[in-house]
Amino acid sequence: MDGYYPPPEGEGGWRVAEPGRLGVDEGLLKRAVRFHNDHIATRSYGGALVVVYRGHVVAESYITGEMGGPRLWGRATCNDVKSSTKSIFGTVIGTFLDEYGSRVGLDTPLVGASRGESLIPQIWEQPITDERKTRIRVKNVLSMTSGHDSREPWLAPGRRRHTPGYVGPYQMYEYCFGWWRFDGVPAQHRLLFEPGQGFNYSNFGLEQVALAMRNVSGLEVGRYAWERVLEEIGMPTELRDNFYRKMPYKDDRELNYSDRPGWGVGGNTGCNAYGADGSSSTVGYNTVVGSTFRCSARDFARLGYLWLRRGRWGKRQLVPEEWMKQATTRFRRPDGSASVNYGYTFWIQDELSGVPADAFGSRGHNINDCYVIPSLDLVIARMGNDNPPREKRDTFIRDLLAGVVKAVT
Repeated sequence: MDGYYPPPEGEGGWRVAEPGRLGVDEGLLKRAVRFHNDHIATRSYGGALVVVYRGHVVAESYITGEMGGPRLWGRATCNDVKSSTKSIFGTVIGTFLDEYGSRVGLDTPLVGASRGESLIPQIWEQPITDERKTRIRVKNVLSMTSGHDSREPWLAPGRRRHTPGYVGPYQMYEYCFGWWRFDGVPAQHRLLFEPGQGFNYSNFGLEQVALAMRNVSGLEVGRYAWERVLEEIGMPTELRDNFYRKMPYKDDRELNYSDRPGWGVGGNTGCNAYGADGSSSTVGYNTVVGSTFRCSARDFARLGYLWLRRGRWGKRQLVPEEWMKQATTRFRRPDGSASVNYGYTFWIQDELSGVPADAFGSRGHNINDCYVIPSLDLVIARMGNDNPPREKRDTFIRDLLAGVVKAVT
């Protein structure tokens, strides 16, 4: 690895190289890109692919969908990276834990045994809905072992109801706390299991950690992320101020193109996150960290490059290297088991055929994924707006990664 770090896109952006100059098999790389472009998940609503090898963009493709999408999808087109937002948040968490280590760590209780001991005292404004919540630690939420349920009511699927015995507005944090629910959607009233004793992928604990970050730092997550990390790696200056509240999910396809980068906020008037009704919230608003981060494919790859460099950018270690190593390693339960390929907000891709075992990355709905393979000095960023069934999705990603790996090796 050399000491190269790309300047912002407005100042020249990524350096580009002919693949053959770097020893890449151009024919195999073109085959991998063609596989991506011709796949129905790309052709339907469009997609973008950026491959960065040894600090050079060696492949780049933008496909406008046959069934709708931006006209035309190009370098400046932004897309909601969906749950890959979690990994961006997880990156910033490393900086947060380092900066505020005297007040909060991985083993710090999130809810705590009382309001005074809680990182989120707002949850104590009403009785705790499940006594097990008091035993959730920060590490449980980041590793998806907190016990929160999964299903997200973005589309407001039914009548809103208060959990029996509770009152309050129908807003994002109140939903995360379990104070209200939708008919027919699992509520956050009770946990699925004792914290640390299972695995269930969910947004709702992460949103509460984001609230804890705001409580401790005094900044909402988007602003904190910008000042500590995103500005330093050359992300667009619009991310400093563009925290949008309108998140229209008109149907299950969740097509979220944009001509501007930005990050959604929720929990107050004007935001429909989690199907909220626009009522005022005493908890206030904060950056939504389970989804809603919008950027271009080139800047998505920029984030992957930060992960590849273990949190370093130029002469600065923006995110502690040890955190990046820990976050991209399988989480281990107290008994030492690590059966799920998940770390702290990152997916560990150590069992993909044809792909080196040190691969890891972020994964988002509609295959908005960014993968890093340190042993090959390789980043593969992919965006889209079509989400095949899980098996077909996983096969697509496996074959795409394996195709690119074959070309560079």
